[in-house]
Amino acid sequence: MNWDTFLNQLQTWLESRKLLSDAASWVVGVSGGPDSTLLLHAMNALCEREGLAWKLHVAHFHHGLRGAEADADAEFVAEAARALGLPFHAERADVQAVVARDGGTTEEVARGRRYEFLERVALKTGSEIVAVAHHADDNAETVLHRICRGTGLRGLAGIPDVRPIQPDSHILLVRPLLGQRRATIEELCAARGLETRSDSTNCSPEFTRSRIRHRVMPLLAAELNPNVAEALLRLAEHARLLGTYLEDAAARTFDSLAISQRPGFIVLNTRALLSKQRIIQAEVVRRAVCLTVGGEQDLSFGHIESVLRLMDDPASGKEVHLPGPVVVRKQYDRLEFRPLGDEESLAEIGTVYIACPGRTPLPALRLTLVTEICTVNPTLFEAVCHNKNRLEEWLDYERIQPPLLVRGRREGDRFHPLGTPGRKTISDFFGEQKIDPQVRARTGILCDQQGPLWVMPLRIDERAKLSVTTRKALRLVLTTCTPRPPDSA
Repeated sequence: MNWDTFLNQLQTWLESRKLLSDAASWVVGVSGGPDSTLLLHAMNALCEREGLAWKLHVAHFHHGLRGAEADADAEFVAEAARALGLPFHAERADVQAVVARDGGTTEEVARGRRYEFLERVALKTGSEIVAVAHHADDNAETVLHRICRGTGLRGLAGIPDVRPIQPDSHILLVRPLLGQRRATIEELCAARGLETRSDSTNCSPEFTRSRIRHRVMPLLAAELNPNVAEALLRLAEHARLLGTYLEDAAARTFDSLAISQRPGFIVLNTRALLSKQRIIQAEVVRRAVCLTVGGEQDLSFGHIESVLRLMDDPASGKEVHLPGPVVVRKQYDRLEFRPLGDEESLAEIGTVYIACPGRTPLPALRLTLVTEICTVNPTLFEAVCHNKNRLEEWLDYERIQPPLLVRGRREGDRFHPLGTPGRKTISDFFGEQKIDPQVRARTGILCDQQGPLWVMPLRIDERAKLSVTTRKALRLVLTTCTPRPPDSA
């Protein structure tokens, strides 16, 4: 493949995903290896060739794992950014210290910290897209790894080419090289005379991915199928298409079965769920767990099966414990999902000042509040008007008086619930909504200088709602404290 053909393929990929806007701000994650180096030069070349007004930001994360070799990588990427006249952003972490303190594997912790860094750079630079350089061989190795770990259909789908960098973020993580083979990338680097770096850990048997790449895949190619990578990629594509269909079907079913839904607590109608096909039952249960704790954690199909058996059991009051950790309890015709320990008394809800924009943990509520300031246009206004996600709200930024804070309910607190005739006490509002007393005690109130803005996640105050004249909005998203693990790549 020559350079022009490669740029044409990159352009087509971006166009097909509606990412080829004339003016956009990008963060490009660059390690210094052949794949990320090629991605950086290709993005820059495409921008110049098509006369695009892109702003490209080069981001490099130093994991603190390889000493002088990693230091040289960071300097290499910094020099590459300087040569192209692009802004450079870098950060260093001590991944081994984090592993020693918090547990987890080196690979998992390094991956998580890297994506957190890339998201911070995007927020800092006003970028809405982060590009990383995973390629087809990475995807094939990921699928094989998941097969060996006993994955289900979702795991077989491999690495997504486009997804939110975090479940609650508007920033997209994209992988423009996911359709390209490693050999093609290395040939293009050589043909263009691009200097690249080599990560010694890629050959170390200490890491699972390295063993798959250098031992398992060559053995399978030699002994079973010389085109094993292509076979795994075809399997991933089929699984992705079927998984998308099942996920959409499960989402519709979930909405019809949810008796109650708030952060950290979901109740489903068991009798109605049992009337669905088994695969839909499984996907609905998976969705409920993900919404309860913010991700799948180490959820396997065996865990899902244990919940399905609980549903089949005619007895009431039994429960199963899942990774997360999550407790699923059957109470007559109700299936309840809650984090382990959720029934214990929570710490008093003290006053927490909210980063705006940014992420603010709310430990007493076991939640995180994410805030973003957005420019409102007719398309966004229309989308907000049809938003049915109770964990996401939009306020007119020019009608609020920062600083913002979250606290517990206080005696005499009053607000004007959206869509009602006038002001009332929050206590009366709770009564009208038939909110359980235990739930009231663990409900956070978002306030500005004038008082309550959002009884989370039930209702916002009428005074801060968006209108047709709104020009700047504050987006609020509640999520559980436990984030979804990033892709295993």
